[in-house]
Amino acid sequence: MTDPRVGVVGDAVEPVVTAVESGGGTPLVDHRTGQNDDIAFIVAVGDPALRSLVPDPSAPILPIGTDTPGLGSLSLDRVQTELPWLLDLFSSDRDRPNDHADTEPQQLTVTHPVIGIGRSDGLIHALADVTLITEEPARISEYTVVATHGQRRQRIMSVRADGVVVATPAGSHGYAHDAGGPRIAAETDVGVVAPIAPFSIDADHWVVSLSDVQLTVDRDDTAVELRVDGRQVGTVSPAEPLRLQPVTTIETIDIERGLERL
Repeated sequence: MTDPRVGVVGDAVEPVVTAVESGGGTPLVDHRTGQNDDIAFIVAVGDPALRSLVPDPSAPILPIGTDTPGLGSLSLDRVQTELPWLLDLFSSDRDRPNDHADTEPQQLTVTHPVIGIGRSDGLIHALADVTLITEEPARISEYTVVATHGQRRQRIMSVRADGVVVATPAGSHGYAHDAGGPRIAAETDVGVVAPIAPFSIDADHWVVSLSDVQLTVDRDDTAVELRVDGRQVGTVSPAEPLRLQPVTTIETIDIERGLERL
């Protein structure tokens, strides 16, 4: 069997390294994006490791122990049982268990958009969501959201609220869903816009094309944070509309897709 080469990124990766070696693979610890090592896939343990690979990993990513439900993250306690058959699946000389004899690697991969947010200090990348929210708890601001509809750009939301979140399909299972938004299926090219604690109880939630979305803060009486994939990356003023557009895609591995075939 040709040993699959597997990138391993994150903290406390020893169980992953052990599982890769026992499954006949070659672990490449602290593999970084852009390296061309002819690897089968990259194991990202934890959210910081996953973020370090965005926006241009050199292979599909297997998320482990991450907090983005829409990515199909594998729990660390399942590594020893799930990695061996996955390694066999990605081997160029397969000797797979009968349970997975009819499964191909591409059947486990899911493509996710990566959103670019342009700012004066450079481009910020979001895999899950982009959030504007007031710095002070229980303080509201006013937000406008403009999205592309067919060939037209139109204002879909003007709302007084604690904040507003725009989520990709992967991110729609997390904070946006907690704010009342729907879950969006993967690979559908749409996202969800949801107000956070709106002043009006009948505020809408929207499913929109992610091709071009603009967020604007309409009031300057309280500071508004910009959070990307759960991290605070700065503040936004009314003079700075944020334009969100897909800039690339990444692939993740969802093991549950293979288990559903059993």
